[in-house]
Amino acid sequence: MSESLRELGMDLIEERQFERALAVFAESVRRRPADHRSRMLAARCLAELGERERAVTVYHASAEGLLRRDYLLSSMAACKLGLELAPQERRLKDTLARIHARAARNAAGKASVPPPLPPDPMFDGKVEADLLELMGEELIGRALEVLAAPDPGGVADPSSRPPLPLFADLDREVFLDLVQRMAWRSVPAGTVISQEGDTGDALYVIVAGKAEVTRLVEGQRKALGRLGGGSIFGELSLITGTPPTASVTTTVDTEVFEIRREHLNAVARTFPSVPQVLAEFAQQRMARNMMATSPLFQQLPESERAALLGRFTFKALQPRDRALTEGELAPGLFLVLAGELVVQKEDPAGGVVSLGVLREGEVAGEISLLMGTPATATVVATRKTATAFMDRAAFGELVKEYPSVKTYLEQLSERRQRQTAEALRPAEIIDADELVIEADSAGAA
Repeated sequence: MSESLRELGMDLIEERQFERALAVFAESVRRRPADHRSRMLAARCLAELGERERAVTVYHASAEGLLRRDYLLSSMAACKLGLELAPQERRLKDTLARIHARAARNAAGKASVPPPLPPDPMFDGKVEADLLELMGEELIGRALEVLAAPDPGGVADPSSRPPLPLFADLDREVFLDLVQRMAWRSVPAGTVISQEGDTGDALYVIVAGKAEVTRLVEGQRKALGRLGGGSIFGELSLITGTPPTASVTTTVDTEVFEIRREHLNAVARTFPSVPQVLAEFAQQRMARNMMATSPLFQQLPESERAALLGRFTFKALQPRDRALTEGELAPGLFLVLAGELVVQKEDPAGGVVSLGVLREGEVAGEISLLMGTPATATVVATRKTATAFMDRAAFGELVKEYPSVKTYLEQLSERRQRQTAEALRPAEIIDADELVIEADSAGAA
């Protein structure tokens, strides 16, 4: 029933009938106090009707109810929308501080800061009247009694640390500053939020909804995975400057936080530690992605992958920087984290042959390292590219300690050498005797 009332209210918003929509949303909450989506939509209606202070009160009540149920991102969204109406509202900032405390509890290296106490409820929500039958000031007054009443259900587990990606890694004051600066967006289904190859100047956090990740492969768009509430994307491009290597498209109506470069720069002017926190977060994400997806790490049990990754160091390549140069010894093994490397080889017939492109999870330099010979091709960054690098000495220790990794790299080396030989093989020339035979056959006919 709540869903049908909410859909009706949303139709009324589309028609800009905000008073009737308010009645519908408030009635939905009266029947089901846990319907915080309707609370937030009702707050929007109050704002549209000029009742900004009451709208802030409803956003605050919704944020508190969502926090009690450990829906931290949605609670943040309610605070964010309320602060857009009243940037100095103390109640909303106190709720944000408690959200941060819930997420940051027991975080390594973080001092425990007591959060503000929860506020006393303003209303009990005990309204018997059917709000759909009310109008005007009477409707607004009775609706507020319902909408500002506490959600009686859902009590947060004080011993748990609910996930709040990235935000929990920030200090409280940084968190409060960033929340006020970043944007909240409601995105319709079928919208491309992040486009493969475009400039990556923002990171996104899905508050609620779903999205699909795709990549263009040989002219066809291939699905790579799906994202739900709490997912973050775009941070690698934002931090490293590399364009996104995949597109993200909403599959249902979706709410996201958008944190743009200018938001981070503004926060960093007051809190200089922010860039380092974001860089560490991005590197940790890249590390987890590599350990889960790269063929190099698939050769080892999960328990040993972190130790292998620890042997690498982070190395950023600018456009046209060379990782390997044909004819020179490889300095070490490169593992692509974000961006891409193109493999090129001089053609004996003249010019340069492109042998392929290396993307996330792929390695370069193994042929030279295994054989102790100069690199058989040049590997160059086509754009800003983040890599993990292991020097020659560390590589020697690696293949001694991990025979399975050595076997994988040897097989990869052999396969790549065959592909290179195939790419450089000259076009087949028809034997002259065959031409004579064909000509004689034609004459006899």
